[in-house]
Amino acid sequence: MTQTDHRICQLNHPGFRMLGEPVFRLSEGQRLPSMVVQIDNHEAVLPLRSIAHEFRIEPDSADGQMLALIEQALEFVVVLHLGEALPSELDSGEASWTPTLLDRQLAASRFWHELVRSMTARSGHGAKISAVSPGWENIPPNHELLRAAIQAAAGELGGLDAGEITERAAAISGEMAYVETMRRALMRGMSDPRDKLFPPLSAPIPAVRREMLQQVQTLARRGMKEINRRLDEADVPLDDTLGMLRDPPAAIEGLRVQRDRLFRLNRAWEPVFADWARMSGHVDDFFWQAVERTYAFLAPRFMSFQEWAIVGGRPKATGLRGKVW
Repeated sequence: MTQTDHRICQLNHPGFRMLGEPVFRLSEGQRLPSMVVQIDNHEAVLPLRSIAHEFRIEPDSADGQMLALIEQALEFVVVLHLGEALPSELDSGEASWTPTLLDRQLAASRFWHELVRSMTARSGHGAKISAVSPGWENIPPNHELLRAAIQAAAGELGGLDAGEITERAAAISGEMAYVETMRRALMRGMSDPRDKLFPPLSAPIPAVRREMLQQVQTLARRGMKEINRRLDEADVPLDDTLGMLRDPPAAIEGLRVQRDRLFRLNRAWEPVFADWARMSGHVDDFFWQAVERTYAFLAPRFMSFQEWAIVGGRPKATGLRGKVW
């Protein structure tokens, strides 16, 4: 299969159209890559790997390769139809979505801030700079610091001029903007469960439910710690802004890897974030339903095998066959 073929979702086996035009999406619950068809006015959700086995599609065949690409594509899009273009992440590496203007501005300001910090540290003259905010570098005193840092970086990189440094920085910060968008989405998403799941409950509750709530709180802390670790990892390249300017293609490739990891992480957590965003904060039936769904999401990801036990009315945690982020 050529690279051009990869850009369009197309499958040749007649079984894929036997029941009408299929739709590809993740299944509810276990979120497995699946084909969805209508049978007698009802949706039939068929895991792609089961279909490949049923249709005897070999992994290295054209359809086998396309099914693998569809699985990857569903990490970036909600729904995919036959004949549609696959996400650009699978081809050019560019994102199939765009960051906000605010995130672009923040990314540029963060990059310039780190460059100023790095170059002043190299010169032995530490610069005290206030917290970064979009447009930080346009304030006159800061702009002068930035101008000096750009000149110093140009000298360090073998005589590049200020225009070349600025151009490289713009390309790098343009990719950083995607990471900033994901950072904001994840931080915003974590705020509702943090505010509504962790505060102690004033009303008395049955022991079984209290035990389950404590277990979910423990797992949620682990999950949020993992999210924060991933966000910290995405910031590591900024420790060497000069290195990023020296080799922009490598810097951009690394940022795209981080971008896609955070995007998949956010998509995996979205149902949990949405649940808690809808919560009023009252301990009612909706609250306990959210606790149960949150447990079902967290347990396979953050509970060790030894901890994996069913206690009282706790929902059963079933293993996932799909990818776990």
